[in-house]
Amino acid sequence: MRQLFALLFAVLALAPLNPALAQDAAALMTALEARTPGAVLKDLRHAPDRFLTEAAGVILGFGGADGLSAPQIEDAIMAERARVRARELRRLLELDLNNDLALQPRELDVAVAASSAVMRGRRVSWHMAADTNDDETVSWPELRAYADLRARAALDATSADAMRALMVFDTDNDARVTLSELKAAVRILGAAT
Repeated sequence: MRQLFALLFAVLALAPLNPALAQDAAALMTALEARTPGAVLKDLRHAPDRFLTEAAGVILGFGGADGLSAPQIEDAIMAERARVRARELRRLLELDLNNDLALQPRELDVAVAASSAVMRGRRVSWHMAADTNDDETVSWPELRAYADLRARAALDATSADAMRALMVFDTDNDARVTLSELKAAVRILGAAT
């Protein structure tokens, strides 16, 4: 694998000297561009260092030194949505003064009165958004549905697909994308800007 990338970089370095090598390098870049979804390619080219840092975090956080598999990307997506769900649940459960898992108007009033001006508006807004049946009480099912909706908005289908697109950088086709494969792809695709 490393030999492949060493050869690739040698080809890229020598490409200006040899028209045949230039064509091979261009073909490789074209192949990577064709496999990489447009939005991912745009993000990569706009901020390659940020893209590499974020993708490396996913690879090392959910995969490891031996790379990241497609099921591990799904784990990363679920973990991020779980983190957002927990945050949203916590925000509203702070209003549940009597611990009955139902947020009554009186509990909202007490919490709002004790909040800063900015937090007052936020708490009222969160409560209103979660109260889907407009009875002024947020029930446990409403609270869970609201938290899930917020989690799916924070990491929507497009963002999840962008995470899944990391697998296009698996250039040795071993069903795992490694940090070295990612770095090489970022260098190659970033060079085309």
